[in-house]
Amino acid sequence: FFLSPGGRVMHKSTTLYTITAAGSLYTAHMLLAPRFYLSQAKIDENFDTIGLCRGLGGGIIGLTSMAYMAAKSSSEELKLAALCSGATAFVAWTVNNAYITYTKASLQAKSDLACSAFCLGICTCALAAGK
Repeated sequence: FFLSPGGRVMHKSTTLYTITAAGSLYTAHMLLAPRFYLSQAKIDENFDTIGLCRGLGGGIIGLTSMAYMAAKSSSEELKLAALCSGATAFVAWTVNNAYITYTKASLQAKSDLACSAFCLGICTCALAAGK
C-alpha cells in the first residue's frame, strides 16, 4: 500500500486531496498555458490543438472538482465513486501516455506518464485499503 509520511496507509480523503492538487495544476496548465504544454509535447501549435488542450483541461477540472467534493464529504459512497472515476481516467491516461512516451519520448509525455501512473497508483491503493 501507498504509505503517507506517518507510515500509515493513505486514506481515501488524503488520496482525493492529492488528486485535487495534481488536477488543479494540470487544469491551470491546460487552460492558461496550452501553447507551453504543446511546445513541451512537441505538438504543432494551432487553433485546433489549442482548443483540444483547453477541452482536455475542462475534463480534468470536472474530475478534480469531483475529487475535491468527495474529499470534503462524509459520504463513503461519494469517495468510492470519485476514486473509481479517477482510477478509470488514470488507466486510460497512463496507457495513452505510455504509448506516447514509447513512440515520441518528449519531456511532456514523460511528465504526463509519471503523473498519471502516480495518481492511478494512489487511487488503486486507497481503493484496496478500503479506508
